Amino acid sequence: MIAVSTSRWRHKPTGPSLWVWASLVLASQAMGQYAVKWSTIDGGGTTSSAGGYALSGTIAQPDASPVSAMTSGSYALTGGFWMPLSSPCLSYAPADFNRDCHVDASDLECLTQLATGPSVPYNPQVVPGACSGLVPVDGILPADFDADKDIDQEDFGIFQRCFSGSIQIADPTCAD
Repeated sequence: MIAVSTSRWRHKPTGPSLWVWASLVLASQAMGQYAVKWSTIDGGGTTSSAGGYALSGTIAQPDASPVSAMTSGSYALTGGFWMPLSSPCLSYAPADFNRDCHVDASDLECLTQLATGPSVPYNPQVVPGACSGLVPVDGILPADFDADKDIDQEDFGIFQRCFSGSIQIADPTCAD
C-alpha cells in the first residue's frame, strides 16, 4: 500500500494574506456601486468632468433622448445630437456667395446669372433669385472680383481659382 501525503498542498491563510484577501473583497464591494451594464461605440463628442467623475458624450448617440433620459439614483443622462456652435469655417472665400463654406455649383449658378460680359455694366440693385443673399458694397457686387462694374471672364477666372466643390472647404485667400 502506498501512502500519499497531501500536507504540502495545504495552505493555511496567514495574517498578511488574510488581510489582503479581506481588503480586496471590501474594495470590490465599495466599487460595485457603479457599473456599466452595456455600452455602444459611437464617434465624436467631448468629455465633461467634475469631482471624481467623467462623462464622455458623442454625436448621433440614440441611447438616451430628451424625451426619455437614462436615470439611476440622482444621475440622469440625456443624449442626442451635438449642434455646431458656429459655421465650420471661420472666414469665407470671396466666391462663396451663399456662405456655406464651399464654392460649388450653387455659387456657379449665381455667377452665371449675374454675368454681363466685358464692358457691359450690371445694375447692383437687381439681383437674381440664385443670388438673393448678395449685397452690393459701394455699388459693387461681390461677384465683381475686379470691381470694374461688369461680371465677365476675368471674374470667372478668379471664381475658378476659388472653386472647391461641395465637400472641400474653400480657401478664403483664393482670390489674392
